[in-house]
Formats: sequence, C-alpha cells, structure tokens
Amino acid sequence: MRFWKKSSTAELQSQPTPNPNSLKFTAPGQTFIDSGLLSFRSAEAAAAHPLAAALFAIQGVCDVLILPEFVTVTKRPDVSWDLIEHPVCEVLRAYLAERTVR
Repeated sequence: MRFWKKSSTAELQSQPTPNPNSLKFTAPGQTFIDSGLLSFRSAEAAAAHPLAAALFAIQGVCDVLILPEFVTVTKRPDVSWDLIEHPVCEVLRAYLAERTVR
C-alpha cells in the first residue's frame, strides 16, 4: 500500500488488486460518489462524468470503476504504474477538493 499526501489536500492510498494492471485508490474519510457504482471502459463512455473523463485523459488508462469508498483504475499492460500512478492521484485529489467545496 502506498500513501500519497500533499499539504492541505486529501490523503490517498493505493492498493494492489488481483489484476496487476489495476490499482484501488481510497481516500479515508471521503467519498468519490454518493452511492451506486459507475463503470467506464472507454473515454467516450466516460465523457459525461468529470472524474472518469479526467482519468481517461491520462495516457494508458483503459478502465475506471467508481464506488463511494474507492476508485479502481486499470491501465494498459504496456504502461508502467511508475508513469501514471502520480497523475492518477493528482486527478483524484483535485476531484475530491472540488467535491468538498460543493
């Protein structure tokens, strides 16, 4: 498990999943959506949802699953987590900051 923290922003935790191309991201004490489950398998499908669209804008993201307590991001097998984990965290942090303001 990795912890990502930036001053005055959400603490994020990333955890491995059984799929090595997927990581689960949580933000203790915060939620990503109010209820339900949102699943996006393409940028086109994600276009109407701000968080999903922003995640698909990161090169290599190929699937996004959003639940209240966590977001799972799946990358293409040819892309390294070392390249995209930090940008994913930045998108999640920005989304949570915006969600808190509303």
